[in-house]
Amino acid sequence: MKQLVFSVAILCLASGSVRTAKADLTPDQVVIIAMAKSEESRSLAEYYAKARGIPESHILLLEGRPTQRISRYQWEHTFRPSILKWLKRQEFYTRTRCFVTVWDVPLEITPLGGSSLEITERVAHLREVRANLVDQIATLFRMLHSVGKQPGAAVPAPVLAGDISFQDLYTHFKNAMKPADAWLRNTKPGDDRKRATQFMERVLVTLSGNQGLIRLAKNRSQSTRNSPEEMTRLAYVTGRIEGLQQGMKSLSLLRDTIARDDQMIDLTQAMGGLFGSIRWIDQQLYLLKQNFTAASFDSELSLILWPDPPILSWLPNPWHYKFDVMPTRRRTTMLVSRLSAPSPEIVRRMIDDTIAAEKTSLQGNVYLDARALAYDPKEPSNDSFARYDQSLRDLAARLKRHTSLNVVLDDQPALFQRDRCPDAALYCGWHSPNDYVDAFRWSPGAVGYHLAMSEASWLQLNDDDRVQGRNPWCQAMLSDGAVATLGSSREAYLAAFPLPDDFFSLLLTGKYSLAEVYSRTCPFLSWTVLLIGDPLYNPYKNQPQLSEAALPEQMKPGGAREVHADSSSAEQPDSEPTQDTAPGEEEPAPSDEPTIVLPGLDP
Repeated sequence: MKQLVFSVAILCLASGSVRTAKADLTPDQVVIIAMAKSEESRSLAEYYAKARGIPESHILLLEGRPTQRISRYQWEHTFRPSILKWLKRQEFYTRTRCFVTVWDVPLEITPLGGSSLEITERVAHLREVRANLVDQIATLFRMLHSVGKQPGAAVPAPVLAGDISFQDLYTHFKNAMKPADAWLRNTKPGDDRKRATQFMERVLVTLSGNQGLIRLAKNRSQSTRNSPEEMTRLAYVTGRIEGLQQGMKSLSLLRDTIARDDQMIDLTQAMGGLFGSIRWIDQQLYLLKQNFTAASFDSELSLILWPDPPILSWLPNPWHYKFDVMPTRRRTTMLVSRLSAPSPEIVRRMIDDTIAAEKTSLQGNVYLDARALAYDPKEPSNDSFARYDQSLRDLAARLKRHTSLNVVLDDQPALFQRDRCPDAALYCGWHSPNDYVDAFRWSPGAVGYHLAMSEASWLQLNDDDRVQGRNPWCQAMLSDGAVATLGSSREAYLAAFPLPDDFFSLLLTGKYSLAEVYSRTCPFLSWTVLLIGDPLYNPYKNQPQLSEAALPEQMKPGGAREVHADSSSAEQPDSEPTQDTAPGEEEPAPSDEPTIVLPGLDP
């Protein structure tokens, strides 16, 4: 265990020596990926390379039949190895920062089958380990029930099934603590009271780990002053918790395997006791049941240099500004954007409009379509719908206060209606899934995105899987005249999208290219969201509209705070779908709250 914690701590320290996020993406750092057997794909790759001054040697031609969807097996055994092999042979390998995928490059990696060994073997193993942990807890419960009773007295022995819910397990614990608490209070001061107290503390620490030790020490300090020895021990335990957190974080970035699971369970038990391990296992079983193993091709491509990344679910994006204080894995995480649209002609127009708009600076109005959802930042419900709605209003207020742009905010449930948005330069709104509303006359070089599910489920008219009668926002906006957007290849959950106030505020500073703005504001990778547009596009480079001092507070230097490693729920999209349903309608993922209230230890 000590060796593991030390090793992962060294990895974390080593990963801190990476380049920081700054707007220095240049054409010689870009690699274009096209399909060798698609004439249009090769042609578009050459067209874009010439337009941006990217050397032709930076065009990677993938073998295989052009298709919009590939299996996880194809990605891991064909596409990923061939991309890595080609890249590592190039002299510009170490300079490469960005991939551009073009027409006919696969759009999506489909999920693993529910009966695949990677899922079924882990489920069986985790259930077995969970049952063993429950047995250990049941033994502690019997000990708690037996304290204070005469030898030979009957002791109620709780029978706990291995798959007992955490809530029921916790209820049994509270019931077992009642007689133990009463016995402790009634024990007279002296050696018996001291032994009883030590016994209770050992039980609680077994259940709550090193976090329980910290809370015990804090409780004691409220009644008596800690001795120097106790203060030293407290400092040691605090440092151990920090090491455990770093270890858990490093393990969470490794492939989801049984061996990884066993190491993680050891760390979570040291951190949060038997209860902490069971909570982590429950979260893994939930993710395995939901099977979040699908991803957009581009999002998975961003992790091409990771040795063996997890596939079970989304991963925190190391380039997101919240990780500025500890830029884990930035050195091996690529920027990725896609140049695709319903037709190759539209892609060429996007490239031309992008370069023209960049020279003159993007001109036009800003249209923001909120829905009048009330948001209270102090409310613990963490309602993503209201939070994103408020972000649209915050963006409107920021731009009206700090820029001369014409900003139109519609804060009503209805969307902008047909032809109501002339000269649209920037747009963000919601919520009309797969039903584009033709409200816009796009300015050349326009950028925007619509918050709804699966708006990039298809982009090309030659996609055999496109659904007739649906008109997704991504392909419709590009057909209508926009040059850049983002969407998801299938359901992504709302919190996987950049907050509008973050994305557009950063774009308007003129300090970052489109790919850098997306990488700084997109929360998750190995997931279904993707960026569409020229990654080098910087529409306000020559005429910045917003100063960095006017950015949202959390985006300013020193304002970002990294999410703690022991709060996995903070590193995952909320379970509220982006489709037009009530918040909380879908089953939520189990919370991974690290602190569990323990009777007799917590108030």
